[in-house]
Amino acid sequence: PKGSASLHAGAVDVCNHTRISGWAWDPERPDEPVMVEVLDGDVLLAVVRADSYRSDLTKRGSGLGRYGFSVSFPSTLFTQAVHRIRVRRQSDSCDLGGSPRVLEREGGDLDESVQSLLRSVVSDQMARANEPAVLDPVVRFLADRLAEVAARRAELAQQVEARRTESQALLERLPARDWVSGMAGAMGACYPALLLPEAPEVPTASIIIPVHGKFSLTYACIKSLLEHLPEATFEVIVVDDASSDETLLAPLVFGGTVRVLRNEKNLGFVGSCNRGAAEARGQYLLFLNNDTLVQDGWLDALLQTYDAVPRLGIVGSRLIGGDGLLQESGGIIWRLGDGWNYGRGAHVDDPRFNYLRDADYVSGAALMIPRELFSQMGGFDAEFAPAYYEDTDLCFRVRAAGWRVMVQPASAVVHLEGQTAGTSVTGTGMKRFQAINHRKFLRRWKDTLASHRFNGEQPELECERTVSRRALFIDETTLTPDQDAGSNAALQHIRSLQRLGYKVSFVPADNLSRHPPYTRQLQSTGVECLYAPFVPSVEDLLRSRAGQFDLVYLHRFSNASRYAPLVRRHQPRARIVYNVADLHHLRMEREAALLTDPVQAAAAAAKAAEMRRGELAAVQAVDATLVHSAVEADLLAQALPEAPVHVVPWAYPLQPVATPAAQRRGLVFVGGYRHVPNVDAVLWLVREVMPLVWAELPDLPLTLLGSHMPDSVRQLASERIEAIGYVPDTAPTYERRLLSVAPLRYGAGVKGKVLEAFSRGVPCVMTSCAAEGVALDEALSGLVTDDPAAFAALIVDLHRDPERVEALARSCQAVVQAHYSAEVLDRALRAAVAPAVPGDTPPFA
Repeated sequence: PKGSASLHAGAVDVCNHTRISGWAWDPERPDEPVMVEVLDGDVLLAVVRADSYRSDLTKRGSGLGRYGFSVSFPSTLFTQAVHRIRVRRQSDSCDLGGSPRVLEREGGDLDESVQSLLRSVVSDQMARANEPAVLDPVVRFLADRLAEVAARRAELAQQVEARRTESQALLERLPARDWVSGMAGAMGACYPALLLPEAPEVPTASIIIPVHGKFSLTYACIKSLLEHLPEATFEVIVVDDASSDETLLAPLVFGGTVRVLRNEKNLGFVGSCNRGAAEARGQYLLFLNNDTLVQDGWLDALLQTYDAVPRLGIVGSRLIGGDGLLQESGGIIWRLGDGWNYGRGAHVDDPRFNYLRDADYVSGAALMIPRELFSQMGGFDAEFAPAYYEDTDLCFRVRAAGWRVMVQPASAVVHLEGQTAGTSVTGTGMKRFQAINHRKFLRRWKDTLASHRFNGEQPELECERTVSRRALFIDETTLTPDQDAGSNAALQHIRSLQRLGYKVSFVPADNLSRHPPYTRQLQSTGVECLYAPFVPSVEDLLRSRAGQFDLVYLHRFSNASRYAPLVRRHQPRARIVYNVADLHHLRMEREAALLTDPVQAAAAAAKAAEMRRGELAAVQAVDATLVHSAVEADLLAQALPEAPVHVVPWAYPLQPVATPAAQRRGLVFVGGYRHVPNVDAVLWLVREVMPLVWAELPDLPLTLLGSHMPDSVRQLASERIEAIGYVPDTAPTYERRLLSVAPLRYGAGVKGKVLEAFSRGVPCVMTSCAAEGVALDEALSGLVTDDPAAFAALIVDLHRDPERVEALARSCQAVVQAHYSAEVLDRALRAAVAPAVPGDTPPFA
């Protein structure tokens, strides 16, 4: 977790009566495995070597990632009611994060396993006895223990009675109400105890819930936290603002990481929030109303936004009303200081309100801010006490200090509006301060608001006042970057457009479908995803948003040929770019050349020629054409010398494997099998190449990965071939395999499988078709061959020379860094879509 002081040593992930696991390392000596001690009190139970690989550690930057450990215990080892378990490094006795832990047996110390153990011991003694005196020690021991237990039980009974008397005295001092006298007993019946997980000393987030009465709402809010636990560590601080209802006994109901602070006098929302913040230990503060119900992933989505967006000051959740309709997705502040809940009353899935974007303000009902920044800002301004406009004022102050304020709709929270403060601004209740503080806010920020529109005027523009350029990205289907290279390339170009200052809207033209989790992943990074039924067709979209887009990006031939004329008609000022993905006619020509039947070859060649005419027509219909390969650029230049064609790569971040070459073995092929050349490549590899490899290395393994694996490939599985198919993360396979292979016999464009392997530092043995368009140095050029025997020989030779593999790995990463980084992509794409307007600030840097 962010901010955890235990990251220098490791962490305990699992600690129960049968298993303890986690990870440990020494950052001063990351290549050396750490020995870990497990103790029960002062008794050493086990010493285990922390050397198993964990991909999550390499992703977070913890050395080589080979620091995992796990040790199992028999269920009868921990027989007592309570055990204090310590897990520490042997070298310096440094406790790991999460150590020590207390293990408590459910049902006390006489659960079934302990009873079985006691019965076994006593039965053994009875079976051994051959005369009465032999059993006397057993009888004395059991009698003594029974007397001790009885005495302790009587002592505990006296303590319980004393506490009951003290609680009754407290209740009698409270304001007289009919229900007060029975409150303590009723609490347990009406509100069963809620025990949230314990937090580390420095949790990632502190959830601050200010409350005044309405205990039933507070209870439901805490219960929703328990039902939707985040991955991040957190603490909960309930600030009781001098309540006189059941909230008085909240400490008896909420346990674990929940702390209850009580104000002796009413401080209001502002004072209570500031007090909670002063007591918080988390890196981030999350202010949460008690009339809210959190949903799955709500907290993690907010925290992940800070990882993705530089200079993010405040981020808020999408609020859903109790009626199931949208209540707010960020807010607009108009020129006269009045606020608008953007999206109020709309369907919760309406795409206009479901992507990360800047906002004038986000509601204090669910607002996150770094603790240090909150302190620098002086917290919520007491000028707006007791409540209302304090959250808006804070958002404006944070933005004025150079930070961003955003709404993250991936974080959804149900807000039961009006349950705590009512809804009338003209009465005598708390809501009246909304009108009072409105005037204060307007006086303070009138100069800033002078550029805002008046109430209700063009809210679709006011909600994105920082946006200066808009791009529409049209592809066939929702992007699945973990399943096919085309989607990955498109995603990287969308990211680049954002860095270049564009707000990107994405539409999947073929089915207009919302495809979780992929649609939500795009939305959470600031892409407006358009889908049915809110967008009935691409044609309707182009008409209804006529003239709104500065750039229309058409991905793949089918979209360029279909929509370029419509874009010209309805978006006359938009620059149109067409990304070929790969030149289909080139791939089809190469496939036709492999056919041995003359009739089939002629028919395939005719289809390729027809495709060529269509692709050239599409190039002529747009303002710029993007290709990934210089070979494709040369072909288009020969056919259409006047057409603007740009070679634009896509980016691959370096994620080198941690396992040395000498410890890896075997081959991996990665490819989406809807792309027919990948199926042909695997069949050729297994039939023509691998028999030659296995003649030299009989047990060399081959792993086949990729989405939509057909039966023709899956049936290749054997003792030496793993036909796995789709995996969400290829990293663990690269950690095991020495080489990647790309045995493509036909195709076009740059091959994602080659670049992915290079980004991992894994050399790729490839055909000339697979290597086409990749910027290879001299060493990597030696891995290219179309001859099956030479292909096999390269595989065998590299398995016998791990030092050469390590040298090739360095070349792989150098190629990626020089030619396929985000910086290289941005420069090339900027030239294709036109230079950026001077002075514009990219929304995502």
